[in-house]
Amino acid sequence: MVSGCVPTAGPDDLKRSYPDRQLFHFHSAIAGGEISYLCAPGETDSATKARAAKAHAAYEAEVRRYGDTFAEALVGALQSGAAPGTAANKVNSESDAWARAAALEIESDFQCLPVAAPGVGLGD
Repeated sequence: MVSGCVPTAGPDDLKRSYPDRQLFHFHSAIAGGEISYLCAPGETDSATKARAAKAHAAYEAEVRRYGDTFAEALVGALQSGAAPGTAANKVNSESDAWARAAALEIESDFQCLPVAAPGVGLGD
């Protein structure tokens, strides 16, 4: 498999790309596990952490809203007669586009980039 040959980004890789940013981890009530963010420094460490917490709350809300959209799209595709694999592929490609847009919105609003969630992003 080709995917086994592609290295995943680790914390050291991200710190080289964003040396001034701090990495924060928050438990995800929606996705389970942890979601991590690289945040631009604020005036103080506590201000940066508070902004990271706000970014996480906003991202969790986005994930919750998108979960409903994802379910509706998948059910709609299946009800229209699409094969399960075709329906899943279509909805997954739309999910990838949503994830990119949501991450950029969180970065724009909070200067915190979501970099890892359950099943994606940082390697352990």
